[in-house]
Amino acid sequence: MRRANYERESETVAFSGFLNAERQRILAAATPKRRAQMEAAEESRTVYRAWNAVCSGTREGRHVTGLRYLPESNELLVYLDSPSWTQEMTLLREIIRVRMERAGAHVDGLVFKTTAPGHTPPAAKERLRPATTERPPAPHAELSEAECTEIERQVAPIEDQKLREALENAMRASAEWAKGVQSKKEP
Repeated sequence: MRRANYERESETVAFSGFLNAERQRILAAATPKRRAQMEAAEESRTVYRAWNAVCSGTREGRHVTGLRYLPESNELLVYLDSPSWTQEMTLLREIIRVRMERAGAHVDGLVFKTTAPGHTPPAAKERLRPATTERPPAPHAELSEAECTEIERQVAPIEDQKLREALENAMRASAEWAKGVQSKKEP
């Protein structure tokens, strides 16, 4: 059994403490070149997390087709689905950069480029995806004469004819659906 495992099994250690100790152990065993690569990877993770904190789920974020962190220049390269969004994001560059800095990632700049022609943006792929399965028809059962008369009686006090007819149609559809659901539950 390795010594690290023995120490971990003999006492209770917080997960964050374990992760930090394991990180230190891995970095200490790495060559200087490999250590620099690992630190650059950690920095890029911080940049991507900050980008997601600032832009994920926003109107602007839906038009992003790709991200690439450039550690040599400390810039984030952002690909967008159209030239108009590239222009829009260029105007928002400093606002996004400052928000990313507040989220914990300092980048010297943001570079916005339009995705190559022929690339289908993620939002468009979602719209083009065919329906996976057809939905079964809604449960439906014809109403009795008494049920139809009751609905007509309930909407009769409404003076506006269009409103009365719309409400009557809605109530009839709702009652037919409810009756259809109920009939499927009963054996």
